[in-house]
Amino acid sequence: MEAVSNADRYKGTVEDERRLFYVALTRAEKYLFCSWAPIASNQQQRNVSEFLTEFTHNDYVLTREPKRTTPRRLPPRQHVEEIALPLTFSELRHYFDCPYLFKLRFLYGFDAPIERPLGYGKSLHDALAEIHSEALLGRIPSIGDVPGLVETHLHLPFANAEIRENLKNAAEDVLRRYLEQHGKNLRRLEHVEKTIELKLSDGVVVSGRIDLIRRTDTGEIAIVDFKSKQRAQAEEITERQLHIYALGYERLTGKSADLVEVHNLDRKGGVDRHAIDTEMIESTVKIIGDAGRNLRENRLPRLERWCRKCDECDIAGLCRPRPDPAAVRSVRTLPPRR
Repeated sequence: MEAVSNADRYKGTVEDERRLFYVALTRAEKYLFCSWAPIASNQQQRNVSEFLTEFTHNDYVLTREPKRTTPRRLPPRQHVEEIALPLTFSELRHYFDCPYLFKLRFLYGFDAPIERPLGYGKSLHDALAEIHSEALLGRIPSIGDVPGLVETHLHLPFANAEIRENLKNAAEDVLRRYLEQHGKNLRRLEHVEKTIELKLSDGVVVSGRIDLIRRTDTGEIAIVDFKSKQRAQAEEITERQLHIYALGYERLTGKSADLVEVHNLDRKGGVDRHAIDTEMIESTVKIIGDAGRNLRENRLPRLERWCRKCDECDIAGLCRPRPDPAAVRSVRTLPPRR
């Protein structure tokens, strides 16, 4: 100690040792065993440490080892990892139309032929999204902003000049009509382009994007979707989609939606509005669960016979020969709504 200057500053105190003891105790993750081994011939180690005395006064410390019972042995079971099956409602729409169509499109990679108006529906959707985003910020666009919105968002990569001009005029008409008829509702918006991800049974995860969530003048919450001819789908499928979105909104925010609305952009003033139907939510969740199991097990059969859906299918020729029109019968591809 003489070789170290100011050696007293390195001498430990009882409090230093207590802190060190505390640090040692707190390193235990689950169980901690403390022991004391007195040595009769050693004067310093003959007595119990005061730290042990303080330690045993704690209510969480046992001074005698508890009796242990051997737990029941569990039967061995193979671990089965749940693999998530991500799906969007755009994909499910094809499954509802025809499981075999889903297989051809998303498993084998056959896609629909390119049409010249391709992009019109999405362009309308993007223009409306900007209108709603601006409204959320307190800047509600006017009728005079419509040409600029169309010019910014209209994207028709396969249209010739004549088709583009016609669709440009149609898009401006749609946006003007929307602002005239629904401009008063733009001050009651809750969310725009709200992404949801809904985990259902058997690892099925349904994701989607809600076009608009708004409040009515009576304070009810409405889930809103916009459809055009280029983005059309069966009415029942759209209603089921919005009910799943309503469930996703509830799980995301903890609040229940009251209404679902479908704005038909190609119909003047056309809005379909329904109250939330809990039975439809339950039946749709079951249908999607069944779809997930069928996809995992590769049960994706053709429709039993040629129907109206087959007439409209772009790749029906990969499925079966086109029959005599007199033999065509319509079949439902979704279970009837209860």
